Amino acid sequence: MSKFTFFAICPGGLDEAMRKEIEKLPAKITAAYPGGVEFEGDLRTAYLANLKLRTASRILLLLARFKKIFKPEELYAALAGIDWSGIFESNSTFAVYLTAGETKERRIPVNPQFWALKAKDAIVDHFRNKGLERPNVSRDEPDITIRLHLHDQILKVYLDLSGPSLHERGYRTSTLEAPIKENLAAGLLLLSGWQYFCNEGFAFHDPFCGSGTILVEAAMIATRTAPGLYRRRFGFFAWLGHQPELFQSIFEEVSAERVLDPGRLPVLSGSDHNPEAVELTRSNLENAGFRGLVQLSVRRFESSNALQSKGLIVTNPPYGVRLDEIETLIPLYRDIGSTLKHHYKNWTAGIITSEKKLIHSIGLKSEKHFDLRNGGLESRFSIYRLY
Repeated sequence: MSKFTFFAICPGGLDEAMRKEIEKLPAKITAAYPGGVEFEGDLRTAYLANLKLRTASRILLLLARFKKIFKPEELYAALAGIDWSGIFESNSTFAVYLTAGETKERRIPVNPQFWALKAKDAIVDHFRNKGLERPNVSRDEPDITIRLHLHDQILKVYLDLSGPSLHERGYRTSTLEAPIKENLAAGLLLLSGWQYFCNEGFAFHDPFCGSGTILVEAAMIATRTAPGLYRRRFGFFAWLGHQPELFQSIFEEVSAERVLDPGRLPVLSGSDHNPEAVELTRSNLENAGFRGLVQLSVRRFESSNALQSKGLIVTNPPYGVRLDEIETLIPLYRDIGSTLKHHYKNWTAGIITSEKKLIHSIGLKSEKHFDLRNGGLESRFSIYRLY
């Protein structure tokens, strides 16, 4: 089976967690960058990466690499030399995106939209020159997505194997305002050691479950459910290198790894003071196939008690953006700290928030913390060992 070079993208701050996931595929890592990891493998590796990586946003396949690309015309010439008709059929829709890093060598500025337009022209002209039908461009769910990355004078040409971002698992049908993305939620769980707690049989609780994203991801890890099993579409479906029979075989293999026997799972629970949030969580858990595996309740965190002597809390409490919102949340964060200290001894808690003043209001010293991005907000994920 042919060897390929892939590039996996993840939310900022999760690259180390994703690197560890990639190593377990298994795959050979060749380079790591902030927000991305390059690795090598075969077609099986590509399918496993899309199905199993919890923290990844996209898996890209490197098609070509060019040096000394200073002008749009040079970009056009480079792409015109790629056999695009061997990558996708002319009746497939496609889209092209370009990102460009800063460079001292390039003498003219890069307009990403214009350079992407030149790339589109090169691809379309390739089909025309071969006497084939002209493929149509579509930004709305294209069959094929080409992603170009230009850094200094080096151009890397990628085929997006994922299509829609991998954080779009497919189980979530409705949410509350500003839900945490699924791959970030999974990253929080991996950073806090949830896999270890699962193996030891310790409990999990999310006291601010919202629409249930963290709870669902915790249940997915506990049940060994691959996040890609819910998806009905991947970017590689329209790729001519796709082997449907191999993919179906791997899909069934990964599906068989799930453990849904309640007797073999740790205690999973969640709560929220908002009844609507609890019902949304219940619905999303059922969509994911976890009916009856998670205990849910409507309650405030300060009225709760630990269900076991040891366990893990990972949660995304309400956070403010404006100053007046932050001030009104300070008492809540003080209550969080007090509840953890007095009701959850011997537990571990991971809390993400975007406001340092709220972190300080918890009043506990974190064992470690991670700087992440939650949507467009710079956030801190703090982990507390409670004694």
